Amino acid sequence: MESGANQVSGAFSGGIVSGSDRESDKDRLCFCRTREDCFQLQTAAKIYAFFSVSQVEIARLVLRLLKIEPGYTIAIDRTEWQLGTQWVNVLMLSVAYRGVSIPLFWAVTDEKGCSDNEERKAILQKFIDEFGVESIRFVTADGEFCSKDWLKFLVENKIPYRLRIKANYQITNAGGALVRASRLSRTLKIGERIELRGKRRLWEQVVFAAVCRKADGDSVLIISNEQSGRILLEYGERWKIETLFGILKTRGFRLEDTHITEIERISKLLSLLTIAVSWAMLAGELESQAQPLKTKKHGKLEKSVFRLGFETLRNCFCQLTTNFRQKQRFQQLTLLLSCI
Repeated sequence: MESGANQVSGAFSGGIVSGSDRESDKDRLCFCRTREDCFQLQTAAKIYAFFSVSQVEIARLVLRLLKIEPGYTIAIDRTEWQLGTQWVNVLMLSVAYRGVSIPLFWAVTDEKGCSDNEERKAILQKFIDEFGVESIRFVTADGEFCSKDWLKFLVENKIPYRLRIKANYQITNAGGALVRASRLSRTLKIGERIELRGKRRLWEQVVFAAVCRKADGDSVLIISNEQSGRILLEYGERWKIETLFGILKTRGFRLEDTHITEIERISKLLSLLTIAVSWAMLAGELESQAQPLKTKKHGKLEKSVFRLGFETLRNCFCQLTTNFRQKQRFQQLTLLLSCI
């Protein structure tokens, strides 16, 4: 008979185990030579069980851990990278939380380029099926995610939105005439922003619009389902998902460096990273209560809550076997993952 360690390594090298594999593992547990072998197989079984958890269960877990209440600000975006000739493309739906977004649902493909309308509808429908349209404060996304079909879907399902549109789209002006969207900002000075009064029409849908001119002269054109008076500021919450992508990749967990290209495995790994991001946020909040973060002269914190929590957890992991205080601290931090 193989040792428990060999069984575990063999199972991992073969990928996620099937139901029949789990049954055979149960049989093997009865014939382990040593208690250590048995413990290793039990640990492996727990890992397999975790990776069988659905995205819906992960979404419910992190919302409960972070105590995020309905009135969710939903940010949708995608990120992609290339390993050799293989592309990894992740479409993600997230919920805004403090200075970052928390992943809830995602779809991974091996194709380069933009997502299509059906993929966007499907990922948003997953959220709606579980949490309901009424739980959404608004959906925000950049210009890549604004199309006639997508806007129609949001309107028909009564989903609030804050979407960026491209400069060449045709939208009505104050007089009701169709003009290029870029003309709405032609009189604005650098740094100036304005929320236009009255209803406009885009692709036969009634919308409200806000515009601003950036320092480089480019215009930001945002449409909304309502005239909130804060359309541009609300759209700005979309940038939290960009912060999330940085955390998952170069400024945090370095997802690309795993060199994993198998779609299913990346999706499973994103489940683990979703909990890791949430744990880091909780750890950062706990640390900042004991020692509040300093605010610099420009008004921003010296480091983000995520960064504080990430560094706290990393220090604990690195000194877990050599520093008794860090071991005690780690035990306290694990309690943050309890929903009780």
